[in-house]
This record gives sequence, structure tokens and C-alpha cells, in this order.
Amino acid sequence: MMEKGEEEAEKDKGNGNQNGSSSISDRLAELSGNMEEINRVKRKYPMKITRYYLDLIKGKDDPIWKQAVPAVEEVEDDFNQEDPLQEEEHTPVPYLVHKYPDRVLLLVSSMCAMYCRFCTRKRKVGRIQQIPLEDIYKAIDYIKEHKEVRDVVVSGGDPLMRADNEIEEILRRLREIPHLDIIRIGTRMPCVQPARITPHLVNVLKKYHPLFMNIHFNHPNEITPESSAALKLLADGGIPLGSQTVLLRGVNDSPQVMMELMQKLIKNRVKPYYIYQCDLVKGVDHFRTSVETGIEIMRSIQGFTSGLCLPHFVIDGPGGKVPISPQYIKDITPDQIIITNFMNNLYSYPGIKKGDDRQLFNKHIHRIGIAFNLKKTLDKNDRFDKYAEFDDLDTINAIRVALEKAGYEVVLLEADKDFIYSLKDSSIDFVFNIAEGIHGESRESHVPAILEMFNIPYSGSGVLTQAITLNKSRKKEILDYYHIKTPRWQVFKNTNQKLDANLHFPLMVKPDAEGSSVGITNDSLVHDIASLKKQVSKILKDYDQPALVEEFLTGREFTVSLLGNPPKVLPIVEVNFDHLPANIHKFDSWEAKWIFDNPNSPVDPIICPADLKPKLKAQIEKVAKLTFEKLGCVDIARIDIRLDNDGNPHVLDVNALPGLMPDPKMNSRFPRSCYAAGMTYDQIIQTILNSALKRYNLLLDPIKERTKQRTEGNGKPHQDVPVHVEVAPLKAAPPQVP
Repeated sequence: MMEKGEEEAEKDKGNGNQNGSSSISDRLAELSGNMEEINRVKRKYPMKITRYYLDLIKGKDDPIWKQAVPAVEEVEDDFNQEDPLQEEEHTPVPYLVHKYPDRVLLLVSSMCAMYCRFCTRKRKVGRIQQIPLEDIYKAIDYIKEHKEVRDVVVSGGDPLMRADNEIEEILRRLREIPHLDIIRIGTRMPCVQPARITPHLVNVLKKYHPLFMNIHFNHPNEITPESSAALKLLADGGIPLGSQTVLLRGVNDSPQVMMELMQKLIKNRVKPYYIYQCDLVKGVDHFRTSVETGIEIMRSIQGFTSGLCLPHFVIDGPGGKVPISPQYIKDITPDQIIITNFMNNLYSYPGIKKGDDRQLFNKHIHRIGIAFNLKKTLDKNDRFDKYAEFDDLDTINAIRVALEKAGYEVVLLEADKDFIYSLKDSSIDFVFNIAEGIHGESRESHVPAILEMFNIPYSGSGVLTQAITLNKSRKKEILDYYHIKTPRWQVFKNTNQKLDANLHFPLMVKPDAEGSSVGITNDSLVHDIASLKKQVSKILKDYDQPALVEEFLTGREFTVSLLGNPPKVLPIVEVNFDHLPANIHKFDSWEAKWIFDNPNSPVDPIICPADLKPKLKAQIEKVAKLTFEKLGCVDIARIDIRLDNDGNPHVLDVNALPGLMPDPKMNSRFPRSCYAAGMTYDQIIQTILNSALKRYNLLLDPIKERTKQRTEGNGKPHQDVPVHVEVAPLKAAPPQVP
């Protein structure tokens, strides 16, 4: 091809659309305002554009402009490679690439109607004259000699830059090869020069079926009445059409644009085939997006439009194309596969039963549902701690395994907007509840309320207790009523309220209805009115709820885990803040809990069991038990306590749905207490379950049931079956990691 850029494009004025009002050069100059950068790039990477495609440009740097007009970034790319796919290394004869076992790429043209700025073969564009037919015939001879080849992709350049009679001769020779099943043509003509698609050309092509055509559209604006007419000619000729799209920054790197493109393609009988991650071609680095962008686009297309519109997202490399997709499979076991859908809802699909004759010990309860909220990926505008209270898949899986080991069938029930429908279809007998709820100041009570409406028993505290324990101010009112010490406090519903004269700085400012240190950051500790108003304003705005302001206690901080009915106090946890930097306040803030306490931290801030004198230990246990009782907690709770200057325990918070993360390194406080008591994770879960079953009178006597099952059926003994026994592992023992 010539290297004079738009001079060659001028010759194309007679092809496709014309308006005759200006030359292509004049139009480019008019749009760009400055041809100097364009001319600089052209000296290295030639330019060519059809008049038709130029007329689609609405303004400089729009998605059409970016694909066709040189950008200075092309000559400033020091990162990428000339031939990232290593095609030259897989070229046994000129103009043929044999990378895959059963298919080859046949390059029949060195010319294109337009030089795409992101082209994979940018190194070759505009540098050689048209490929001689004799060389193409030699490449076809290679295909004849290699009987493993059953599929050929006819590409270039653009094959449709050749005359119709030349195209026919190439196709005729290919179709004469007995072992060649499929012929595919790769072209961008319907997009950049739709007038090239003529009835005569279609009549040539349809003689050589099975023949497929891979076309190339990158943006919805490329689908015009002219391109649609070209696609109709091809489709009416019986030629299956597939589209290959390149993911390009600033062109189509948004879910909305890509979905619109895919839908328009399907409307024109074009099956979206590939979305390519931009190749590592020298001169195109400015087009590259992150792979995560492509994954998110695929996630946004999946489910929100027809499956017909769903292409494969691939990365092409020296070893071939590799499909990349959102991770929908979360876990696979012999019993089930756990998957998410396009809305990130979690489901389980049962495995194939293989003669499992396991007998369930508890005849009242066979199927247990786990009600949970799964952590999601944060969107750009989401609050950083939006999903802090939700559980990850490791926790849900560990609970599932523990329940299955006890002999139950387990159903996963994500507590989202479809929870009621999932519940109705689940045929469950009982729910192990760890769901935090989605919206509202009483959200932790939503799942218990629904379960009670359906008359389904469940673990953990009931509707009223869950609502009260999430709401800090209501909880404190009850504590005050029963003379259980808690820091003095005041609720702020606006920033104009005056501070109660009985409250003294320093003060803590918290959301009134959150857990897991949500909304409690290093800035929550305030020392003056200005800081107080600023932090109250932040809570009101960011969390859309009143702010609880309470006096800050300077003593040691503990968390007390309680298990069973009546509750047994597990080894007490002390939270140590000595490791925190000087600029981080010494309380259980978001920073302390989630940033400086992590599995990679060299310091473990958890001391369990806490080093306590007998009198103080007894005081803390008494306060914790009384709080558990007066707030109506059952089965499980965790109570946060801090000492005042005189060493008196004060209740800071009560969590009726404490975290149950199985990994000890994650320092989930309730499991850490259990591990210190000598329990395994399976025992923790089974003890919570059995405490709840006993409340509902659903826990059968294990000795009687075992004796009964052994002697049933003509007096013949049965195999041993799983036995549900309440675990009371409160004797001192070394921690056991599950």
C-alpha cells in the first residue's frame, strides 16, 4: 500500500457515499483544527479512510474518529510489540498462519478500505502492494497437503478488497479441497464501505457454502441504514454472520454502549461472536482497557439482554484465544455446585445422587436452609463499608459443610429481594440464620419476620430482639431501664441540636443502626463542637440515619461471646490497641478492625482468653449475661464492653448476629472465643443449631433415638447414624483450627 496516507483515500472518493463538498483532507483539517499531529503519525503508521466512514464522524475524538484518525499516542507507545500474537513464527509458507491444529489463517489481501488505528497487523498496514494471486495459490497448496486442516479463515488486510472474480477463484480452489469443511471470511467492509457488498458479490459467495462471514463493528453508530442494507444482502444470501468487536478505551468501554451494539447486531441477523481484549500491538496502548472492564461489561450484558446478544470475551495471545468471563462458579463439591447469576444472587445446583443411603438422625428436621447476605463487589459510587456486615462465600460454605456433617441436607437462601420466593420453593424444615438484611434500621429483623410468617423455625434471636439490638439508642434505653451501665449518650437527628450538658468530651459519633464498625472511623472520636457537628453531618448524609453520640471511655475493651440457652460465657476476648500508629485512636474503629487487623499483620490484637482478675472477670460475665437476658437474646450473641476510668464495665454494643468467619486469622471474635474454648468450627455451628432446635423442642434424645433406630425392622440393627449432641466445650483446651 502507499504511504501517503489520505492521498490514497482520495482515490476512494468515488466509492461509497460522496458529498462532493470537500475533499477528505479538507474535512479532516476542518474537524481536527490541526493536521500537524496527524501528519507526524502518518509518517510511521499510514492513514486511510473511506468517505462513507468519515461522514459518520460527529466531532473530533468521538468513537468513530478515534478508530480512523491517527493519534499522537501511536508513536509514543514504548510498551507493546510489533507482532504480539507471534504470527510470523507460525507462518510455514508466505501468507498463511497455522497456529491451531485444525484451522489456518489465509491472508489473501494486503489492503484495507480503511486503516483501523488499533489494527493487530499495524506493522504491515500500507507498506506493500497487493499480494500476488500466485502466492495465495501456493498457500492453498499447503492446505491441500495438510489433511488435519478442516477450517480456513480468509483474511488480510480485507479479502473484499480483491475483485469479485479473484475472490471466486480463491474460494473455488479452497472448496475443491476434500478435507476442508468450513470457509470463513473476515472483513470490515459492511462497516467501513457497505457499498462494496453487492448482489453480484453475494451470488459469488453463496456458491461455496458452508461459508461464514466474520464482520467487525465496534460501536452502535457504525450500524447505519447503509450497513444494515449490506448485512441484509449477505444474510438473505444464506451467509451466517458473526461479529468480532475489539474493546477500545473511549470507544466502547461501557456496558451501555456494548449492549446497544450487540442488540443492533442481532437485529441485523449478526451473531455477536467475540469481544477481544485489545492486543498488545505497538502503537495501540492508548486503546487498552483493564481486563476487569471487559469482565464487568460481560457481567452487565449477561442476563440483562438476550443470550443471543452474548459474545465471548477473549484475550488473544501467542498461544491462541483464551475466554475470560465473570466468575459465576463459586464452589464445586460432589453434592452441589454453588453459582451466582447476573444479579450476583447465590444459588446451589444439586449434584447427582450416587446411592446415598445416609439416615438422618433428626426425623423432624431434614432440610436446613442457610439465610445469608453475600458480600458484593463495590460499584464506583458505593460507600466503602456498604457490605462490611455481609458474609463471604468461605463462611457460608463452612456453615454448609458443618450442617451436612451433622446429617442434614442444606439449601442456600440468599436474603435478597427474591428471598420469599426462594423460601417457598425450598421445602426446608429449619433456617440457620446469619442474614443481616438489606435496607432499613430494622433490617436484621426482616428474615426472622418472614420466617415466622411462614411458621419456619430458625436459629438466633427473634424479630423484636434483632430490631432492638441493631438500633443503638433503643438498646441503650433498655439497658438504662435495667440499670446496666452504658456510656452516657444522645441521639442527633440534625446538626442544629444542642449538646446535652451532661455529656463531656471526648465523644464518639456513630450511626444509630449499623454493625461491624460501619460508620465508626478514626474521625468518629471528637474533642470539640466543630468536630462533633462535622461528624454528625457526615453520618446523617452518608448513612441516612440519626447519629448516636456517646461519651468515650478510656479503659480496656472486651468482647464477650455467649452461646446456648441459658447462655454460657465463652473465653473473653480483649482487643489490644497498642500496635496502632500514633495517629490512630485506641478504639475498635474501622481502621483498627479491618485495616490494621488483617491476616498479613505481624501483630495479633486479639487476646483470648483475656488476662483478667477473678473479680473483674465475674463482673464482666454478669453484665454480659444480664444484657443477653434483658434484650431477649437466644442461642448466640456477642456483647462489646469497655471499662471506665474506675474499671467499671459498660456495655458499648450488642450483636445478636455475630460474625462466624471460620479462618482464625480473620479474627472473627465469636469463633476466636470458641476456638479458645477448645471447639472446632463444626462444633460451633452444630452447637448453635442444637440450641435452637432444643428451644423449639425439635432436638430428640440421642440415646433413645439411636436405640430405636438400631432395633427397627425385624430387630435387625442399623448402621450408626449421625447423632446430634449439644456441645458444651467450655473446659480450658488449646485452640483447634478447623
